[in-house]
Amino acid sequence: MSERSVAAILCHFSTGVLDQVIVSGASFIAGFLMIRYTTDADYGQFVLAQSTLLLLVGAQGAWTAGPLAVIAPTKTEETRRTMVGSIKASQRRFLRRLTLAALLIPIAGSMAGIWGVPLALIIAATIFAGWAALERELLRNMLLVYSRPQSMLRADLFYVAALLVGIALSVFANLPSPGLCAVVTLALAGWAGATAANRSLARNPGWVSGDARPFWREFRQVGLWTTVGAVIYWLFAQSYNYVLATRLDLTAVANVNAARLMLMPVFVFILGVNNLLLPLVSNWLAEFGLRRLLRRLVLLTLVIAALTFVYMVPVWIFRRWLIQDLLHKVIGDRDRLLLLWSAVAVIFLMREMLQAPLIALKRVRSMTWLVAVSAAVSLSINWFGITRWGAAAVLIGQIAGECVNLSGLAWLLWRQARVASATSSML
Repeated sequence: MSERSVAAILCHFSTGVLDQVIVSGASFIAGFLMIRYTTDADYGQFVLAQSTLLLLVGAQGAWTAGPLAVIAPTKTEETRRTMVGSIKASQRRFLRRLTLAALLIPIAGSMAGIWGVPLALIIAATIFAGWAALERELLRNMLLVYSRPQSMLRADLFYVAALLVGIALSVFANLPSPGLCAVVTLALAGWAGATAANRSLARNPGWVSGDARPFWREFRQVGLWTTVGAVIYWLFAQSYNYVLATRLDLTAVANVNAARLMLMPVFVFILGVNNLLLPLVSNWLAEFGLRRLLRRLVLLTLVIAALTFVYMVPVWIFRRWLIQDLLHKVIGDRDRLLLLWSAVAVIFLMREMLQAPLIALKRVRSMTWLVAVSAAVSLSINWFGITRWGAAAVLIGQIAGECVNLSGLAWLLWRQARVASATSSML
């Protein structure tokens, strides 16, 4: 590989990591401002809206973005251009109709007296934010299909600027409902980022539309099981906010997420590593085989775990100052929540490391069934454990579900390693 090729690859990955840091940093600042300067109810509404967006974006990523990234490079330039334009136009029509239908829910609920006008407005704003998030994420992934991370970064800067300005106005402008304004900001920021990405793609390569149905059929072969897995995983990785809101109150939602905010840099770091992990693991698998790949993954996991502990230890030592003085927040059951979130972060790292080789080995269907079992364990503990452990039950349930998932992933890898060893001994 030439020096120019190596430099291009490093530039590509470094831009992707920088984009992740900027977007996640903006989300961190938005959460910090909402925690410190608004009520628990306002921050809880903001968190619930964000959790909904994560579900939508995760499902779309599995159904559309993942297959697009796998299939598009195999097409000719003209076919790829038609594919991208057709999928974009098809999804836009679908989302427009889906949004109009979904808006009937808050309208009907308000007219029937099921909820008041403020909650109906929050739901409506969340629906618009979901539409904007799905548009933005699809266009971002299309920029990556054309290997243009710099263009994606520029589009995301529009998103970040709109998000931070909107959250600042929501917090400091003495508006009547900061929570509603913050959710509206999510929608406006999403549209800002989507518009910038759309203009970039319109200039190069330009939009060419056609019949999207053949492309959707091709996507279905790749994305069906990954989409099911993504939705099920959301159930025990993000739905805890809805369990807390339903069984307890928005203050419990605020407390759990405020504790998580202290460890947000760890999750951002692991996500940044994960973005680079799958291509790296795929290359190692092809070059060295599964057994040597697993040895390398163990070493990489230990290094990353050591780096996360370097951050976690000072957070634990200075937790009182960080939460009370910096956030101006009182978190019920603070120490237990911090310890549980630390355990979730470590397990999250291990899960990402075990998942990557199984995805490279195309064991997606087995992983989907495993996630379903893990979600059932997690949600059962979440729902029934709240009466005993309070808000901490949702994290205890998440850890239990992740441990089941980890055990299953390790068993699947062990089986694959045995098969690979038996195959190599026969050759």
